[in-house]
Amino acid sequence: MAVSLVQPGSITYSTGDYNTGSQYPLFPYFFEFYGYSISVLFLGFILALVIAVVLIMITFQLSVKKRTALMKLSTILVAVPDLFVIAMAQLFIIFLFKQTGILFFDVVGAYERPFILPLITYTILPTIFLYRTLTLLFDEELRKPYVELAKGKGLTDFRVLFVHVFRNGLMGLLYHSKMILAFMLSNLIMLEIIFNTRGITWFVYHHPTPEIATVSILLLAVPILLFEQGMNKLKSSIVGGEEG
Repeated sequence: MAVSLVQPGSITYSTGDYNTGSQYPLFPYFFEFYGYSISVLFLGFILALVIAVVLIMITFQLSVKKRTALMKLSTILVAVPDLFVIAMAQLFIIFLFKQTGILFFDVVGAYERPFILPLITYTILPTIFLYRTLTLLFDEELRKPYVELAKGKGLTDFRVLFVHVFRNGLMGLLYHSKMILAFMLSNLIMLEIIFNTRGITWFVYHHPTPEIATVSILLLAVPILLFEQGMNKLKSSIVGGEEG
């Protein structure tokens, strides 16, 4: 296996039984699956973050009682299994198809990769997770002395929330980036297998060789490590700017 990793061009995959099936070069064919998974992973993260931030800004305009109720609801929803969410999304599209005769999105993939429905489904649990995390962070920020000081200077509640609390809350979210990525990767595995989306985890599942599994892990690790480096630099610049 070590030789194969040094010379990735020599890695092959089988279309049938590993010993008797036809062997084909892994690259560049593998990049089709890799590109799909990376697109879903990072587009899902961006979409989930945007939706969570919008919901947070709406939530903190509500009363404390309503915010508490929403927080309890998000705690329950974040514990919902990803398998249940995927199944419900598929059933909902099938229900709409029966009612309207229009198939809005492909439910599962065959020779073509469905994209919109898997992306929407993939975004649901991370959105709830990010919403719950940001709610805790924002609530903690609102209890700090600088909030009362800012209000004492005549700043409106919305300005304090949007300018000061929002920035510090997102800063706190950066420290949870590893946990968020781990959460999203675990959802991606289940999503690709059930939707038959022919992504990287689907490929490894159907071609379970040590070489392919290792290459997949390494290729997934590269953008994630770059993302982590970017988050670390962003944290350093924010902290450095505050100290300056």
